[in-house]
Parts: sequence; structure tokens; C-alpha cells
Amino acid sequence: MFDIQLFGPVEVRTRGVLLAGADFGGDHPRRILALLALRGEMSTSELAGVLEEKKKAVESDMSVLRDRLEPGTAPNDSVVRRRGGRWSLDPDRVRVDVARFDELINAAAGRPAERAVKPLTAASFVASRPLLEDEDLPWAAEARAAYRAKLVMARHEDVTQVN
Repeated sequence: MFDIQLFGPVEVRTRGVLLAGADFGGDHPRRILALLALRGEMSTSELAGVLEEKKKAVESDMSVLRDRLEPGTAPNDSVVRRRGGRWSLDPDRVRVDVARFDELINAAAGRPAERAVKPLTAASFVASRPLLEDEDLPWAAEARAAYRAKLVMARHEDVTQVN
């Protein structure tokens, strides 16, 4: 299982190994991983557009990323999949903290305040550090603002229910 952390710096834990910083083979492979973990399936063109890279560079970075995540693994067996011209992470082999955060926020939605406290507290814990804190690119700043707003809105709804 690959546990991907996007709150705080991008990190991956798998089989007792922690990958962080330079372990991804550079900024671009790390950013590709973050985008796939955050947004889901994306084409090479979409990734190139967001990262302001050429498609050929994205393909090369993807190869580096696959090798860093699973050295010696064939592309068809990689946790980074390519199907129908679109890249994604194998959902059966990946857990992402952002997805857990979303599950907790959704679990709190519409519950009475006393029942919303637990999932909101857990969501606050998951999001205790800024999303993609080491990334200062526009797409990361937008995602950071969106997730901050989700947490603020969920807390506001909880407080409103109490009053």
C-alpha cells in the first residue's frame, strides 16, 4: 500500500520506506504525483499544461516517478497507471490523506453537532498542516485555498447547528 501525504510536504510511505523531497527524482516527478493524488486521472497534455512543461518532459518525468516509487517494476505493474492515454494512481494500492479528509468532511455534513464533532476533529487533524505546503505554484495555491475553505465551511456549519 502507498500512503500519500499531501497535507504538509508531499511524502509517500510504502513497505516501511519514506519517500520525500529529492527521493522523487526532482520537482516535476513529485508534482506529477501530487497532481494525480489530488485530481485523479489526467492526460499527458493536461499534466503538461498545469506544470507548464512539454509533453515529452512529462513522459520522461513519469518514467522517473515510476522508478522512484517502485524500482525495477515493469510499467504495466506500476502503481502509476496509463490507460486510454490517461494517467492515474492504482486506487487499490493507494491511500491519499486528501481523500480521507474529504470522507471525514462528508461524514460530518448534515449530522447534528454532537455527532459531527468526531469527524470534524479527525479532519482537522488530517489537515493540521497546509496542503502542499512546499509548493508555491498557482495550482497548488488554488488547491490549498479550496481545502482550507472546505474545513472552514464544515466548522461553520457545525457551529451554526449548535446555535
